[in-house]
Amino acid sequence: MALAKGARITGGIFCLLFFLFTASWLVVDLGEFGIGGLWESWTFQHSGGTNQVTTPFHVGLALVQLAAVFTAFAGQRVAGGLLAVATTFTFATALQAVISTGSHTSDERWFVHAENATTTFDVVFVSSLGLLLLSFAAGVTLLAGMRSWPRAKPSDPPVRPARTAGTVAGLLLGAMVPVNLAWQIYLLVQGGSFTTFYLGKGVLSSLLCLAPGWSALVFLVLTALAGVNSLMRGGAARGLAIGLAVLSLPSALVTVIALIGTGALFTLNDGMPGLSILNDLQLLLDLFGSPALLALMARGEPVAAAWYPPSRAPQFAAPASSRRPARRPRPPGSRRPARCPRPAARRCPRPVPRRCRPATRRPRRAGSGRRGTDRRRFRPPPAGPQERPAGPTGRPGENNCPRAPAGWYRAAAPAPRVRSLPVEGG
Repeated sequence: MALAKGARITGGIFCLLFFLFTASWLVVDLGEFGIGGLWESWTFQHSGGTNQVTTPFHVGLALVQLAAVFTAFAGQRVAGGLLAVATTFTFATALQAVISTGSHTSDERWFVHAENATTTFDVVFVSSLGLLLLSFAAGVTLLAGMRSWPRAKPSDPPVRPARTAGTVAGLLLGAMVPVNLAWQIYLLVQGGSFTTFYLGKGVLSSLLCLAPGWSALVFLVLTALAGVNSLMRGGAARGLAIGLAVLSLPSALVTVIALIGTGALFTLNDGMPGLSILNDLQLLLDLFGSPALLALMARGEPVAAAWYPPSRAPQFAAPASSRRPARRPRPPGSRRPARCPRPAARRCPRPVPRRCRPATRRPRRAGSGRRGTDRRRFRPPPAGPQERPAGPTGRPGENNCPRAPAGWYRAAAPAPRVRSLPVEGG
């Protein structure tokens, strides 16, 4: 499968709008809290400022959106997977923001530190609603722009991962799937609330923050899809794997720095030790698996050496006797010689049937040779008054003479022979 050019360019325009949305809120947070205050919030040194909008996850999201824009406009074959990752997570972020900001009140709180009677809160809600519609339209455009390859129109072949790289990347992504699934099941079994875990009610630290369960669910779907594509060496495997790696790496780095600063790296929680093990496994896979995926998927190989026309029906070779010789190509600039007009075919007059032909020739002499194509004997007309023969209807006088066969023509009457007599006395 490949992405059509129109869908790729349109998806690049959508991702440019997504990047402007994410980058503008990062700039707003930097202007509001400064680099130091934002870093302290990201590294868990404090719980965050009031109406803080972004998290370290949005840094990776902005990088994926920007990479999707450049690859889409540059015509790179990796653009399809990057556009899919950027659009999916943008839609997930916008949907979460619309639900949480639309439901947050002073009595029913969804955010840890947020005030709904502020300009920032209202602008986040309105802009997220518009972003939700745009991301949905972008997703429909990408799905409608998927085309099979090869096409009738010549185009570059899709690029897939190498055999070894695809297998290793598929196994690495496949290892992330059961860890993610086990982490969700463990939290639900331990008594986690569905609205808290998947909707983030009461635990969201910023206005565009994703609920832990909702983020894990979206990552699970895309990771499984990327793993299957990598094992099958599909055309979208490189873009999906690179997009997930770029998205996960900034959050993993910030989390490791934060845990090292607080001294909580690789420590077991007394209440839920299983959750601590699963968190450490996920952190290691994100920290070391993301650079490995970037290295494995950096280069690929085309699915074919060049474009070839699609075969619409089985074709069989013709026998050698029926093959026409190839025509010589005319030199450029030469004109095709004009053909002489064919003369009009002469049409022979229709012969008159014998039955209706008048007797105009003389009878042959007895013993004379027969000439011409008429081998039938001449019969003189009967004496006395004659009537015209009756037609098929039986009415006399109707001329329904039978037609002579095609190609039959009456020969001219032969000239009488004159026998020479010997001269006496000579």
